[in-house]
Amino acid sequence: MKIKAGFYIGIAVALIVGGSLLVVKGKDAVSQAEMRKQGVLEAEQTTLFYQKSPGSIVEVDVAAGDWVKRGDVLFKVKSAEEGEADMLALDDGLISRIAVKPGDQVKQGAPMAVLQKNNYYTDLYIQESEIQKLQVDQSIGIHFPYLDDPAQVNGVVTSISAAPQFANLRMSREKGQADLSMFLVRIAVDSNADLLPGMTAEVRLDEIAD
Repeated sequence: MKIKAGFYIGIAVALIVGGSLLVVKGKDAVSQAEMRKQGVLEAEQTTLFYQKSPGSIVEVDVAAGDWVKRGDVLFKVKSAEEGEADMLALDDGLISRIAVKPGDQVKQGAPMAVLQKNNYYTDLYIQESEIQKLQVDQSIGIHFPYLDDPAQVNGVVTSISAAPQFANLRMSREKGQADLSMFLVRIAVDSNADLLPGMTAEVRLDEIAD
């Protein structure tokens, strides 16, 4: 019994010492989680508005889910003042929504379609203690941990602002019950054939030099 008790005590001591070393080095699970900030990859969207004199939709040349290039014909519209005119795509991207159909009457300012552009971004919430690592226009590596072949993609910090909805967030580790200020950081992400909106994007703060 004494041998077993000594064995278990030895294991417990080893675990405590090992855990303490990891904490001291900042490599415990909580520290690693704090250094890895995750967000959702989003695609910029733009709405195409009708800008001419009132008319009617003669033809719809695209459907939701179609990929288009800048200058592609999306609609044909006929008006009393301007006759029949083509409505063109203003950017490359994916048609995510069509708001009109043949025969519809449209006035200036009416929404016609929503285009999902090839420009990606992700929003991250960063603690005040770490925000000094980041600045606007800074290049930064973005990881996509759940890709079959995880790769680092380049990104650029486009904005940093206070996140008032986190004003009352409290943390229980190291700072006790002190209020924790958070900042919203938006990062533009280079487009990549393997990336899709909705994927998890991750920034590892420990890879960024102070």
